[in-house]
Amino acid sequence: MHDRRSANQLNSWRIETKYSETALAHEASLDEWGKPTIWIIEPKDSCLVLGKSQRGKPFLDLSYLEEQGINLTVRQSGGGAVLVSPSDMLWVDIFVPERSKFWIGDIAKASVWIGGIWRDALKLLDVECSLFEGKFSRSAVSDLICFAGKGPGELFVRGKKILGISQRRSKSGTRFQCALIINWKPEHMIAAYSSAPIPNLEKLISSAGIGSGCEKSNALEAFLSALPSN
Repeated sequence: MHDRRSANQLNSWRIETKYSETALAHEASLDEWGKPTIWIIEPKDSCLVLGKSQRGKPFLDLSYLEEQGINLTVRQSGGGAVLVSPSDMLWVDIFVPERSKFWIGDIAKASVWIGGIWRDALKLLDVECSLFEGKFSRSAVSDLICFAGKGPGELFVRGKKILGISQRRSKSGTRFQCALIINWKPEHMIAAYSSAPIPNLEKLISSAGIGSGCEKSNALEAFLSALPSN
């Protein structure tokens, strides 16, 4: 991969690649918060990641997940479920220390800032998308499936989500977890939640997301090149 980052970018960010099972990647934490850090997560498994409010696993068909070899874990942030598939998603975690020049105290504005970096990156790949800057929008479907809702900083193509963002805050700083859809394949989520008493659930899940239209490696390179230096 050709590194198009400037010297200032290289000095501003620590870039690390993590090869891990999905559950372990969610449990892992940054040990040293002295410098803004990017984790490029390369998951070793397919895994359905639930939001922390879904610990009771409502309406979830666990036997289906087991039959399909899909693991299950719970993240520490809220929202609905996300299906992690190594070839269909680009997963990047962004750690911003509270003392960093990139720190933004307002939760919504911080997510919009992150989404703006992704939007600028995708422009380099001729992907036209819209940046959502409104308030969190929830529904019965988004309580089950993350990509059926709208949150500040998330990106959409023709009303369908291509980038989801969650964030966790601590006394050290903020961890943004970003999922860019390369290929939207909702079949497993539709099957796993088939018993949920929501009208037109299959249609609603199918139309929630869409592939970003770019290769995973190209999207990563564009994102790294779009990182701010000041």
